[in-house]
Formats: sequence, C-alpha cells, structure tokens
Amino acid sequence: MNYITIAPCEALRDVVSHFWSGEWAPQSLAASSTYYMTANSLTEIAFAFRGSDLVFSSVQGHTHRHGQFPAGGFCQLFGVSLYSHAVPFLFHMPAPEVNGHFFSLETLLGNDGKTLIEKIALARSTPERIRILSDYFVSCLRRQRLSDPLIKHAVQFIRQRKGNVNIEALSGHFCLSQKQFERRFKAASGFNPKLFARIVRFEAVLNTYSNYTSLTHAAYANGYYDQAHFINDFKAFAGYSPHKFLALSGY
Repeated sequence: MNYITIAPCEALRDVVSHFWSGEWAPQSLAASSTYYMTANSLTEIAFAFRGSDLVFSSVQGHTHRHGQFPAGGFCQLFGVSLYSHAVPFLFHMPAPEVNGHFFSLETLLGNDGKTLIEKIALARSTPERIRILSDYFVSCLRRQRLSDPLIKHAVQFIRQRKGNVNIEALSGHFCLSQKQFERRFKAASGFNPKLFARIVRFEAVLNTYSNYTSLTHAAYANGYYDQAHFINDFKAFAGYSPHKFLALSGY
C-alpha cells in the first residue's frame, strides 16, 4: 500500500492534523478484508474510490473505542484528520456529539456536505482534493463558531508531550480547578483530559514504533514506565495484544 500524509496550510494548522491518501492494487484487497479501528484522538473525514469513481464518503468521530468493519470494493482512500477540538470550531456542534460515531458527510454538514462530495468526486488528483477541503475549512474559520482557545492550547500541549502530562498541574497552569478544566476540556474536545492523554500516548507508539527495535522500546520511548501498563492500554484501545494487532491489521 502506498500511503502518504500531507501537512495542512498555515491557516489550518490549529484545526487540521494532516491530509492523507492511500492507494493499493485492486487485486490486493479481498472482498472479505477487515478494517481494524483503534481508539483515535482525531476525527476523520474519508472518501473511498474505485478507479476514478467515488464509492462512499464517511465521517468517523474521535473515539476511545476499538472495532472491526468489513472493507472492500475500493482501492484508494483520501481523507483529512481533524483535531477533535476543531469539531465545534468548524461545524458548530459539540464535540461529544461526534465521539464514537460514524456519519455520512451529508449528515454532518447538510448541503455543504453534498457539495463537497460532488467536488471531491470530480477532482482528479490528491492536491486538488486537498485544495477543495482546505478552501471549505478556511471559509468555516471566517464564520463565527464555538471555540475555547484555552482548551485548544491545552490540547496542543498534551500532543507536544505525547500524552505525558499531569492533568492537575495542567489545570493549575490555566488557573482552573481540575473539575472546571475537565468540564471545559470534555465540552471542547469530546474527551476527559486523562483519557485523551492516554490515547495520545498510545497513538505516539503506533506512529513511531517502526523507528525502534521493538514495540517495548517504542513504548518506553513514549512515556510508558512498564510493559504491563503498555499492554493494558493497547488492549483497551486496539482490542488485541500489540503483536496480534500488528499481525492482523498489517499496521
């Protein structure tokens, strides 16, 4: 599989993590293929193609759950990964309403979603698709939307530290009680801050493990203090032990 990620333009760096595209030979994807979903701190908008034809589009909300879904009938995926705190900022809806759910793009965005699907279906390259989505998100940013700048900075700090933060100390840094901080964090991002930090650390291991000699070394490098703690988190967020998940999913 040929998989690439593309950074957003400067205007979108606070709301978009990255754009991405994956493509593989049609004969390499059996009809019975399975998609193994892990916990995800990001909200994903995806478009699936078979040749030049758009097969479907979907919105997968940020989630602490894992799952399995049949995947077949397409050989290219294009999408965008949004920070969960961007959901109310871009779409004027509370982030918890997206948490753990799949939507059609039209369900999430109404007529805007229908228009985006039509434009993406007609686009013939990844750069053109990125431009279409970028233009839409920039137009969203120009409208008055719900946002919490303090929580945006807190999310950025947790990501920079790969989830290795003390939530009580972080709430004090923003001059909030821990209870106030947790309430505002969940309203803006859809996650309890401690759970969010755990998922971010788990994702850091998945995203960097190929740089290390073993999963255990990757876990230690990303802030896990013992193997048992790492395995427990991995089972909670992926549904399997680390080695079994990698063997099943081909991650």
